[in-house]
This record gives sequence, C-alpha cells and structure tokens, in this order.
Amino acid sequence: METDELTETLREAGLSPYQADAYVALLSLGSAAAGDLAEASGVPRPRIYDVLRDLEAAGYVTTYEQDRLYAEAVPPEALRPLRDRIRQFESALDEIDARYRTPATRDSDVTLVSQFDTVFEQARRDIDTADRHVQAVLTSAQFSDLREALSDAYDRGVYVQVSLHAADGETTPDADAFEGVCTEARRLTFPKPFLVLTDRQRVSFSPKGRSIDEYGVLVDDRATAFVFHWFFLTSCWEVYDPIHADSRDSLPLAFVTITDAVRYIEDLVHDDATVHVVVEGYSVQTGRRRTVSGTVVDVDYLGHAGDGEEVPSLVQLAARATIIVETEQGTVTVGGENALAEDVSADRIVVERIDRD
Repeated sequence: METDELTETLREAGLSPYQADAYVALLSLGSAAAGDLAEASGVPRPRIYDVLRDLEAAGYVTTYEQDRLYAEAVPPEALRPLRDRIRQFESALDEIDARYRTPATRDSDVTLVSQFDTVFEQARRDIDTADRHVQAVLTSAQFSDLREALSDAYDRGVYVQVSLHAADGETTPDADAFEGVCTEARRLTFPKPFLVLTDRQRVSFSPKGRSIDEYGVLVDDRATAFVFHWFFLTSCWEVYDPIHADSRDSLPLAFVTITDAVRYIEDLVHDDATVHVVVEGYSVQTGRRRTVSGTVVDVDYLGHAGDGEEVPSLVQLAARATIIVETEQGTVTVGGENALAEDVSADRIVVERIDRD
C-alpha cells in the first residue's frame, strides 16, 4: 500500500489529517523528536504537540521526555482502536450483505426477492422450523446442500417429500441416500423450478432454481401456498416414479395429504375393516385448531362408485376428497387443505389401528 493510500485509510478510520500524516511519518522514523516529526510529516510545529497527545490518548503512539519531547509508534499488535474500527466495518459489511440478500422478516404475505441465494437460505430456515410437512423440488446438488436440514426435520417427525432432478453433470443419489432423510422421494425426468413448501404455509420458489442472480418468491400464507401445493402434486409428483418410500407395513401410519389418505383407506373400508384414525387440522367453520378421533365410515370423491375397484385419479381427488369419521360426538366429515364443504380441514391423518373381521 502506498503512503498516500495508507494515510487516506487512516483518515477514514477516524484520524484527523494531521494525526494520520504524523503517524505515518513516525512509522518510517521509528522514533523522533516532536520538532523533527513536524518537519517530516508537514504538520505545523505549533500543532505537533497536540497531535501527539491525541495520538497517544488513542493508543497509536507513546511519548517520553529527554532533552525535549520524543514520540515512537506502538507495536502493531497494540493498535486496539484501529482493530476495533476494522471489525466494526467488517461487521457492517456483513450486515449490509445479509440484509440485501435476505429480508429480516416477511413484511407481507408475498415477497419478491432479487437473489436465488435469498430463496435458498429462506428454504433452509423454513425446513429447520417445519412442524408437519416438507415438499421440495430440488436438483441433486441442492438435495446434498439441504440434506442435513431435511434429515433433522425427518427426525422430528416431519413428513418429507422430495422430487429430485439430476442436472447436467450431477449424479442422482442412490436409494440409500434417502433413508432417514425423506419419507418419500421421486425422480423427475425434466428440470423443474426450485420449490420448498413447509407446513402448507411457507413457500420458497425460484423459476429456474440456479445459484445465479435471478428473482424468487417467498410466501407466508396458507391460501397462496395452496397453489404451490397443487403445482407440486400435479407437475412434480403424481406422474413421476418413486425412488424411495418408507414402509407402510406398521402402524401408526401418518398421511399429510387427503389424497394419499383416501387412496389408502378406501380399500380397507371396502373390505369391511374398521379403521381407527386421529385427524389434526382446522375447523372449517371457526378456523380454530381441531382434533378428531374415531372410526372411518366411508370415503367420498368425485366419481366415487363405492366399489373400490379403481384407484381414484388426482383429478377426481382434486375436485372433492372426503373422509367420513364416526366419533363419540357424531359424524364428522374431513377434507383436505382449504376444505370448504367439510367440517374439518386436515393437516395430518393418522391411522392408529385397523380391526379386521
């Protein structure tokens, strides 16, 4: 660094022009009498004594008397004021970068951001705080980056669904990579937008999903998130082949979508099994949290013939999907996300016991 540049930097760090000039000159001299330092630095002789006193108070120099006043620079490791100032600048830069890339809070239900990194880091935070459900559309590299967060969510009992596409040059993880990380995983044959949807409430979405400067959308609203939920099911899930699924051979068995629950329960009801369930969700009438326990009487959906011969399509279930539960308080109808006609909008349906005649 040139002398002029060093002097300017010290001024920006808080020294006055005379203080910076005197200190840089003293660094070259090692030690000097006040008068000699004034001449070497260009500081007016009447001002040099005040300048040295202020530099000493700030911790940059020490002074001592012989036949006249002398000064010498302190060792670099003793320059705490300068180091503290540097740390303040570095901290400010980090904070500026963080605030630019990631809003501190979501001030509205839908936020448009200009950086994919912002979307990705918000997705990671949402996975870290998920309570019930994670739906994600990822590349292999993104899956690797989020694997630990997904695994932690899975360990908390969160239902984790991942649709994965191997981009050019990426290797698709084998089935073992999803054990203990995902409840279900499917392989995409075409690239898809980056999407992480948690608890049907929070969305992190980017149209291309690459780590370059491009816009993304953050959502914190159940009604808006519902659109992304159906995008996930129809465009990124239903039509693709499974590459991993946890066993459904043991109970209790949890479902986080009404579509999967209806498909599983219909055959059991058709075979006259008694299916005991616990439903967690919201009262459609009041919007308050509601839990329902009982046995399944029947299921219903668009085009339901009641014979259980055919697996209902997503189109049928998207139009209407209902589970009818007999409780101690009477019959309760259970629908899926944003249900309007049923009594309960379900977040989670747990099959606790199956009694067969």
